[in-house]
Order: sequence, then C-alpha cells, then structure tokens
Amino acid sequence: GSVTSRSLDARITMVGADKEFQQLIDQMNGLLARLEASFSQASRFSADAAHELKTPLAVIQCTIEQALKQAPADSSEQRVCVAVSDEILRLKSIVNKLLLLAQSDAGRLPLSPIQFVLNEELEQLGEDVPMLAPQVMLEIAAAERIAIAADRALIRQVLQNLFSNAIKYNAEKGWMKCELLRERQQAVVRISNAIDPQQRIDPARLFERFYRGDPAHSRKVDGSGLGLSLAREIARAHGGELAVEGMTETQITFCLRLPLTVQA
Repeated sequence: GSVTSRSLDARITMVGADKEFQQLIDQMNGLLARLEASFSQASRFSADAAHELKTPLAVIQCTIEQALKQAPADSSEQRVCVAVSDEILRLKSIVNKLLLLAQSDAGRLPLSPIQFVLNEELEQLGEDVPMLAPQVMLEIAAAERIAIAADRALIRQVLQNLFSNAIKYNAEKGWMKCELLRERQQAVVRISNAIDPQQRIDPARLFERFYRGDPAHSRKVDGSGLGLSLAREIARAHGGELAVEGMTETQITFCLRLPLTVQA
C-alpha cells in the first residue's frame, strides 16, 4: 500500500523474504522509523507552539481592550488600539487553525458528533451574505432537508470558509450559488461563485497551506491561506472530502461531501 503521513508506522514484513532482500528491507524499515519520528516531532512542535501562543495572545487582547476603553473617542490612540486589536484577532484565528491542522496531521482531530440538519447551517450563513456583500447575488437550493451526524462546530467552520472565500474572491457585482443534495449515503454541498477573470488562481495549489491566490496577497483581502487546507482536513476526518469540482476563467465550484452518519 502507499505510505502517507497517517501510515508512517507501517513496516515491510520480512517473513518469507529472500536473504538478499533482508538487508534492503531492514534499511527501508529504518528509513520509515526515522520518518515517523521526525514527522511526529514536527507535529508535536506545531501543536505545542500553537497552544503556547494562546495565553500571551489572550493577555495582549485583554490589555488592548482595556486601553481602548480608556482612549478618547476619535483619537489616534483609539485608532491604534482598534488596529492592534484586529491584528490580534487575526493572529488568534491563525493559531487556532494551526493547532487544528497539527492535531489533524497527528490523526487526533477532536470530533464531538451530534445529529443536526445541514440545511439550517446553510440558511444561517446565507442570511449574513446580504449584509457582508450586498453586491453579491446569492441562491441557495436544497432538494430536501438533510440531517447528518458530525461535529457541528467544525462543519460550520468548513461552510463559513467556503462562503467567506466565495465572497472575498467574487467578481464585482457577482453571484454565488449553494446547492445541497443527497447522493447515495452522502450529503453533498456544492458552492459556486463568479471570479474575476484577471484573478490568477492555481486550482492545483488551492489546498496548500498559506497559499493565497494572486492578488489575494494584498491585505485588502483578509485571510491566512490556511482555511481551505483545514476545511479539507475536517471533511476527511469525518470520512468525507472537499475538492475543486470545476473552474473556468469566470467561475469556480467547490464540492463538499460528508457521510450521513459518523464513520467508525
């Protein structure tokens, strides 16, 4: 079978192997052992670093909030505090995503599955679109009400990321469409949106960590380049998948597939 980050503990068996292959097998197993140790160490470091950053960021945020309360209205001090507070919130979001990604890499993404109706999550997110992007025409289509057993908070994070990206990278006076249906034993969410033809997006790199489509590196478009990577890991942790289903010069479609029940 193939060797992945989730199967580095696999070893090649020597039962029945010819003597001339035993040395090669020993070397391959030694290589796998070293890779497993290195990957485990890197994963633990990422998780530990993200966890340790949470406390100082919380302290800084509290300090800035106190300073903001004391700053005179419409003063330069107030504007600085607001700007710093925004950056702290952005850092906290990045740290939380890094922690979840590290847990996912280690195969330990914590899931708390419950039964809920997926339509309700999409409807709630759809209610926010006119306020966040009044220029974007939104259509939500659902053939039926579909209940799934999954970690509601994490699935909502996936859907929020897809909706957020559809808004951020939409064309001027563009559109987005969300479709929910049942295919076999899966709930399928397809989210399509218009994109600017001048926007250079590499669909092969969209799920790379820290990748942001040009010109999205501009701070005019907020984001860390971690959202899609984390969203795909969350989908996979549920036994599902997230992928780009189609892309042209003027539109892109993401497809989220989730099992209807918790995977063993």
